[in-house]
Amino acid sequence: MNIKSRFTVIITISLAILIVMPLVFYWVTTGEYYGRKIDQVAPDFTLSDTQGKEHSLSQHKGKFTFLYFGYLNCDEVCHNQVGVMFNINHQTTNKDLDFIFVTMDPKRDSKQLLNDYFNQFGSNFYALTGQSMREIQSVASKYKAYFSPESGTQIGKDYEISHPGNIFLIDPNGKIKVIYQNTYLRYDKVIEDLNLLRMKFNENQTTKLSLKAKEANYE
Repeated sequence: MNIKSRFTVIITISLAILIVMPLVFYWVTTGEYYGRKIDQVAPDFTLSDTQGKEHSLSQHKGKFTFLYFGYLNCDEVCHNQVGVMFNINHQTTNKDLDFIFVTMDPKRDSKQLLNDYFNQFGSNFYALTGQSMREIQSVASKYKAYFSPESGTQIGKDYEISHPGNIFLIDPNGKIKVIYQNTYLRYDKVIEDLNLLRMKFNENQTTKLSLKAKEANYE
């Protein structure tokens, strides 16, 4: 299946999920968030965008950012996760969201392919690549998103890449707050997490401003 066909499949599946999800998907989750809660600084990195310009994670500070390491020739997982991000973007009205897809396969995922694929999702979708798989492995390792070609891969032939398929949700301060590790995610639950994080973030910002105002009055 070529890249364009895969995009068509994603859109079709996404629209179907919008209609049938309440009937098809149901399970009980525990804890504060649907995903795995975490609170640590998201390691910054700089790679290249589809125009060949340097692009850093730090450019997205001030936004809630979904980060995913994947590749376009992935049979299922990557396209499922991209479909989840597509639905999140199109089912929310907030303008504080960015989505970053870092290819693990710069050899086959050319800048042109990445641009054609993600340009259709929206201006807040960013596809990044590197000079080599080794360079991107170095970035992914900072997130414990280790990946490598499956054993037995032959040069010049198609190959699969073993990878965890995690989506990282980073807050406007540049901190990883939630990690989504399921292959089949409920985007509506992710949106609930996002709204909760947004509420807490805004409350913290209000508290900080209030404390600064009090400190200023004491000076």
